[in-house]
Amino acid sequence: MGEKEFKYQIQIDELMTLGYQLPVLYAPGNMQACRFAFSDPMRHNHVPQYLSNPKRMLQDIAKDKASMSLLALSCFNTPTKAEVFYKNLKKNFKNISISIGDSLAEGHLGNDDGGMTATADNGHFDFYEYKGCDLNRTFQITKHLTGDERR
Repeated sequence: MGEKEFKYQIQIDELMTLGYQLPVLYAPGNMQACRFAFSDPMRHNHVPQYLSNPKRMLQDIAKDKASMSLLALSCFNTPTKAEVFYKNLKKNFKNISISIGDSLAEGHLGNDDGGMTATADNGHFDFYEYKGCDLNRTFQITKHLTGDERR
């Protein structure tokens, strides 16, 4: 992977000074990917957990339990695998739609957008955006995860 600046480089650098490391990252090519999103246009989509809740990052650092992964976007390589993952989360967390989204958004990830971790068997990977990447322009909601199609 080239030496491009990440969108959240300041936070990544902060964690790196504390001994945390970025995982091995790969170029996504021009792959189709999906992630959970909110159908409500007033909610912010495509924001890493530590940026949507900065207090959590500070608390995790204080507990020595910070995770570089929470500066990345959680993505899946297929809609089917994302839906299975969501259904399993919903069994354990009844308000999951409030915390991670109520819909599935799909789009393409290119090499200029960022770097990705290896894809797990369940289709999940972390995506670290480069500065200038805006998934709000390239990802579209395709399905409401409570059943209503949005295509």
